[in-house]
Amino acid sequence: MLVVIIQCDDVVKRCSGFLCMRDFYERAGKFEGYPPETRYMSMTCGGCCGNITVKLENLAMRLRKEGISKDDVTFHFASCICSENAHRLPCPFMNRMKALLQHKGFGNIVLGTHISKKAEAKRQAGIYRKWE
Repeated sequence: MLVVIIQCDDVVKRCSGFLCMRDFYERAGKFEGYPPETRYMSMTCGGCCGNITVKLENLAMRLRKEGISKDDVTFHFASCICSENAHRLPCPFMNRMKALLQHKGFGNIVLGTHISKKAEAKRQAGIYRKWE
């Protein structure tokens, strides 16, 4: 099994993705339940408009060559894409990216990665929007 985390191309300029990676390896939050042999990789969305098409084609080709089924791949939209947080509002192109993933034959899609305690407190206080 492979988990692919899609990070916002703008946010990755100031966020290393460390907390998403840590939560994956600790199987915390949105990563609970993945078996120990699950592998991980990350990529950016490709920039505004969510143009990840070329990256998905490249990934599909690599998976075919390695004999990995698309059914064994789960995509996680990083929290910087799918929730309001310190970096930005939710991505206005998330649904377009989701449709591109599905069009390319990828059906396992999860919203979220690391859930910041500070951001969650702001959601509870009504400062940030709740998770959809």
